[in-house]
Amino acid sequence: MAVLLGVLTGCANLPQFSFPSSAPTPQSRTANAADSLLTEANRLADRVGNGELTRVDAAEKLGEMRIRLVGRNLVDDDVYRLYYQIAQLRDAGKLDSDSARKQMEDRLKYWQRRWPGLQSKPANPAFTQFMFKVYGLPPLPVGK
Repeated sequence: MAVLLGVLTGCANLPQFSFPSSAPTPQSRTANAADSLLTEANRLADRVGNGELTRVDAAEKLGEMRIRLVGRNLVDDDVYRLYYQIAQLRDAGKLDSDSARKQMEDRLKYWQRRWPGLQSKPANPAFTQFMFKVYGLPPLPVGK
């Protein structure tokens, strides 16, 4: 069931994406990690939808996976921090789905603007790239 945002943050349904895998380039390593995050996010969304987990529980599990896959970096840490805050607010009934979506879109667009001038670009901002896919926004040009 592809309802990650609808379940975790109260936004639109999450389409199924596939990321091309080929020779290990920075783009493909990011895509492979983002693909793994997407698979896990869909699995967690099912559990949230069934009442087995809260949005916060699911966000924590996804956060643990992102660190296991690619470690920490400035961009992913920032995007994940907002993702987690949104999950907390949604679970508490203090944020509606439209506001949640706008907050995340605004943060992702912030990173799109900031990326070209960022001095120390992370090699694999997989969580952020995953969120760009979820929101239908162009990914960061990793490796450039």
